[in-house]
Amino acid sequence: MNLNDMLLELLGRTGLPVEQDEYTGKSRMYIIFVYEDERPEAHADNKVTKDTAYLQVQLITPKDYNYFSLKRKIRDLLEGADFFVTSIRSFLGSAYYGTEKIRQTVFEATYTAARMED
Repeated sequence: MNLNDMLLELLGRTGLPVEQDEYTGKSRMYIIFVYEDERPEAHADNKVTKDTAYLQVQLITPKDYNYFSLKRKIRDLLEGADFFVTSIRSFLGSAYYGTEKIRQTVFEATYTAARMED
């Protein structure tokens, strides 16, 4: 299951840069998404009929940025596109890693779709 185009368009509605796996730009605020897993979800006639993708979406902002409305917007965009948001966590970076000036807001989400025949 490839959700790249959907996620790029969907999360792009925030006005922030969006990339898969790693952000290479210069903006202080951006979104990345990562595929964590994909599993068969439903079976019929000895075939898998649906798959579920497990994703992580990360919103990166300066630590002092009021991120709450943007967090809700991302949640609403995902849920409006039939993603199931299972968790939203937020935490500050670490001086150890040189990220003490950023906040990460992490969305755990799943998306289930019919398996397409090749």
